[in-house]
Amino acid sequence: MGLGSYVRKFKAALRGGKGRQLLDQAESAARRATGGRHDEKIKKARDAADRAIGLDDDDPNDRPAGRR
Repeated sequence: MGLGSYVRKFKAALRGGKGRQLLDQAESAARRATGGRHDEKIKKARDAADRAIGLDDDDPNDRPAGRR
């Protein structure tokens, strides 16, 4: 099994509810750690992560309440 298959499995795992929860927690932790000074950069990073794993930005059910 090559690296590409591991990447595909990782992306598939992140597409589930637990993956979204993990990304939400990472985003919240980054916001708390920076005290709001880098919120725009954190938002861009989260959006890039969502696009990379294939989360649908147009579906409001894919986002936590604060990001709808």
